[in-house]
Amino acid sequence: MDRTVADRDDVRRVLIAGDTHGNSKWVARLTGVAAEAGCPVIIQVGDFGYFPDHSDGSRFLTAVDTACEINGVELWFIDGNHDDHTSLSELEHGNKPTRISEHVTYLPRGTRLNIGGCMFGFLGGAFSIDWRDRTLGIDWWQHEVTDTDDVARLGDGALDVLIAHDSPAGINLLSSWRLPAEDQVRADDVRALIAQATTTTSPRLVVHGHWHHGYESALTWIDRAATERAGELTWDSSRVVGLGCDGNTKNGWIILDLPSVDVHWPPAGADV
Repeated sequence: MDRTVADRDDVRRVLIAGDTHGNSKWVARLTGVAAEAGCPVIIQVGDFGYFPDHSDGSRFLTAVDTACEINGVELWFIDGNHDDHTSLSELEHGNKPTRISEHVTYLPRGTRLNIGGCMFGFLGGAFSIDWRDRTLGIDWWQHEVTDTDDVARLGDGALDVLIAHDSPAGINLLSSWRLPAEDQVRADDVRALIAQATTTTSPRLVVHGHWHHGYESALTWIDRAATERAGELTWDSSRVVGLGCDGNTKNGWIILDLPSVDVHWPPAGADV
């Protein structure tokens, strides 16, 4: 089995899925949706449910692989905060996209791929706001958070689409979460790094999960280089899409047309 993935210029549509949390039934249904919509690839935004040393995690991966085979699709995922970061760091190809089963591939932080004529960047990681209820090394890892090395690995070349687990700072999530001050600082640190990656690479679209909240917004910033060249204030912006999580039939996934980067939400009445 070839253990790497390469650029895929043949792809014209992808399905982007929110947090799956090891929910094999939901993923199986999404593989059917992807096949029907002409999406050979599902891109999953983290909290996939990668726990290979747990019996449930092993069964989940087998179920996902089987569903992908039945429907003729592939699933590519980035890491969220709720994935086994120790196991991910030990994968054979380290910082390169690595196929972990016949149809499932992990995209490490900083990965870039040309998909359907669009340059995609991938930047996993986030802070677990529920870390106090978890056990270090079992279902929580200190290196879950995105860091400056991850952003540097992504680079400063222009992107069309940035897939992250967390939302960039500067977006009002309208969240009901009220975090302890120390947790808010750590969550904000990660979001600031995602915003930095966004303003550096200037993607047309940013898609993320983590907060289980489906929405559309825009992140706008001063383009300092363009401002200096033009001699007047110049702005840049990226469309930002947040996704719900497993079982969310209204906003848990989108279809993305390439290379136009047109976004299609689930139709009214969708049961996936």
